[in-house]
Amino acid sequence: MPQIPTLSTAAQIAVKLIRRESITPEDGGCQNYIESLLAPLGFVRTNVDAGGIVNSIYTRKGELKGALAFAGHTDVVPTGPLADWPHPPFDAVIEDGPGGNLLHGRGAQDMKGGIACWIAAVSSLCAGFTPLPTLQLLITSDEEGDSIDGTIRIVEKMQADHTLPDAVIVGEPSSSRQVGDVIRRGRRGVVQASIAFEGKQGHSAYPDDAVNAVHMAAPVLDKITRIDWGDATEGFPPTTCQITNLQAGTGAVNVIPGTCFAGVDIRYNPGITFEGIEKLIFEACDGANVILDIQHQAEVFSTPDGPFLDQVCASIRHVSGIETVRDTGGGTSDGRFLAAAGVPVVELGLTNSTIHQVGECVALHELDSLTSIYADIINNFEV
Repeated sequence: MPQIPTLSTAAQIAVKLIRRESITPEDGGCQNYIESLLAPLGFVRTNVDAGGIVNSIYTRKGELKGALAFAGHTDVVPTGPLADWPHPPFDAVIEDGPGGNLLHGRGAQDMKGGIACWIAAVSSLCAGFTPLPTLQLLITSDEEGDSIDGTIRIVEKMQADHTLPDAVIVGEPSSSRQVGDVIRRGRRGVVQASIAFEGKQGHSAYPDDAVNAVHMAAPVLDKITRIDWGDATEGFPPTTCQITNLQAGTGAVNVIPGTCFAGVDIRYNPGITFEGIEKLIFEACDGANVILDIQHQAEVFSTPDGPFLDQVCASIRHVSGIETVRDTGGGTSDGRFLAAAGVPVVELGLTNSTIHQVGECVALHELDSLTSIYADIINNFEV
């Protein structure tokens, strides 16, 4: 029987967080556990609960100038089929695997593991009586869900209290093959459109007495897929558009559908604005009998090159000896709320090889690497 390894502080914390079932928007007691770890280190918790969501700001006044925050979430996505997991998703089982010992469980990479690494880094620095800047942890249980009562409420509270940090590390799993090989300096924006096509239901043998909503939708959706979104701003992936939902029909083959619903998801580059996207969608739908709802779900954001990005990359280089790619790909994150408040944002976390998948897991050596990188960033933080 293989021996269970001696666990690092980060791994021990990650195990206890994973074992708290916290499927979005539930917190599962994670933040009370986090408070129990941080309070002895001098952190004070401020609750910013809204809409049944558990939001917390943990603050430790520093000995040095400046304030550095870590933003994260305790909620996780649903597990999917339990029978397909190699181990129960909230048991936090550790076993030997390719490349070393693996910690299995929902949230291992996204992002209870990242939270554990930050707390472990802070704990080690405090144990060494290292002078530190003011440190904040901004933790929500509403990131994987609607994100309407989570980090945005934390930011509103901090704006009202004039306690926004000078910079923030978002602990999302940004890395690709090795911890620190990729950081997210920004993200594209998100626009989502719901299009309802209104026809008239009828018998397929008598098409003159009906108006086929699918036939109405097809040319419009074709136009949308052919839209030229313009040139991409340098440093960002181009704007993309995907038709993600299409619903019509009664289930009977001989019934002409009277309604058709389409969902469209657009990830936009800062080379185009929300207003520009809205105009192009309206033009594509012009002349069709539709009910159109367009929502601006997330603003595009980007942290420019400068001392903060340079310092994060220098810490990764110092700990791991690798050069970091400064990226803006992927989906969106809660970093957008802090960026909108004018705070420089960098996403730096574990690798993302199993996030949101059945069998999510993380290598224990990744937790050790990220802890060391976080400690180096904190120890060298300057404003």
